[in-house]
Amino acid sequence: MKPQDISSFDVLLRTLDIESEQELLRSILRTLNLMVLGLTLLALGVMFIPPFSEPIAYIVVFISLCVNVLVAWLVKVNREVVGSYLFVIWINTGVCLFVLENALSLDLFRTTLFAGTTPLFVIVGALLVGWRFATVIAVVNLIIVFLAYLVYFVKAGAPRGVFEETTGFFVPLFLYMALVWAAVFFYQHQLTSSRTKLNHARSQLLQDQILRHDLEIARSLQQRLYPPLPPLFGNIRIVAYSEPARETSGDFYDFVQLSDGRWAIVVADVTGKSIAAAMVMVMARSILRSYITTEQSPAAILRAANNALYRDGVGSQYVTVFLGILDSSTNIITFATAGHPFPYLRRNGQIQEIGYGSLPLGARLDREYCETALQLQAGDQLFLLTDGFFETRNAQRKMFGFEQLLIAIDQSDPTDPQRALDHLLSVVSQFRGDAEQSDDMTAIIIQVLA
Repeated sequence: MKPQDISSFDVLLRTLDIESEQELLRSILRTLNLMVLGLTLLALGVMFIPPFSEPIAYIVVFISLCVNVLVAWLVKVNREVVGSYLFVIWINTGVCLFVLENALSLDLFRTTLFAGTTPLFVIVGALLVGWRFATVIAVVNLIIVFLAYLVYFVKAGAPRGVFEETTGFFVPLFLYMALVWAAVFFYQHQLTSSRTKLNHARSQLLQDQILRHDLEIARSLQQRLYPPLPPLFGNIRIVAYSEPARETSGDFYDFVQLSDGRWAIVVADVTGKSIAAAMVMVMARSILRSYITTEQSPAAILRAANNALYRDGVGSQYVTVFLGILDSSTNIITFATAGHPFPYLRRNGQIQEIGYGSLPLGARLDREYCETALQLQAGDQLFLLTDGFFETRNAQRKMFGFEQLLIAIDQSDPTDPQRALDHLLSVVSQFRGDAEQSDDMTAIIIQVLA
């Protein structure tokens, strides 16, 4: 995935978060504004009953009604942030005015009653705007409440002293305010941390989904590289199979018809898995095909392909190859291998490995490869397998191994290559059980009919 794609995901997630937060803010602000509007109307009705007849109370209530209407309009036009600041500042200011007014009126009970509600506006400020704004509200409210108590005790007199009486009423409120602010701060901090983790998980999920989609496309394109059907001969039947361990494969097989009617048969395995192996697989397939049509022998083809891959710098992504050229008129197959498992020949109930050892393609420059000419006989079966078969592991990490592979081949159908392949796959699958397939598996079985 490209870096700009990941960046676009992050931008998309941030946009979705902003839209979600704006919608939540509108909903909360609308609800709180209606609640305050209802309380304001209730206060207006109560104020007609003495002693709620101070002129300042009517002025505050009238302004509050105007602010409620303005906030409702701001929410409607999607200016909820401005509405939130206005709402919090006004309701906090209104309560602070009542605190000061009652202190000047020498009403200690109402002064303490309204002062005790000021920490609630710290919570409202944090909920609507953020903890930094709530901090400002807390500091301003503490200063106003302290001044209100100071004014009250200066005017009313204080037997124990103005400062002692003021701090006696102020300190409990200060502790209450500090506790509320701490709770708000830690809540906002945890909420931000959780949102960050959630966004990271969502971003990773989206990236994984896109990657899986891309891998599915890569797998579909890779599957098109396989021949649709093995070639048909008079007395020779060929079956082929390939199953990747992941979305894409480093294994491949191929059939290429030569100009003289012979057929080149390829089974190859790129070291590693997934995308890197698949890319080298496509490169190796193209290189092998180009040299199959220009070189005359399997050894010469492998030598030229090895040098080409080495110069292309595939690094540690080596390619093991079985390359055989089959002449159906004589039933002779001439083959060479490059670091690939030897083919298994079953003849007259006996199974043997044939071929010569060698290095895989791309490992070292100017390597020579030895050829083997095999005269196929009636009833012969030739198994061309990648190492995914014998390196299969079960849940206990035990390897299937060569011995069990030979037993599975021996117990397979000696006359029908498709049944022999199905049996081999069934035995390997049963051995693996619930464990994940760890390597690509590719097989070609060549059967000479009796």
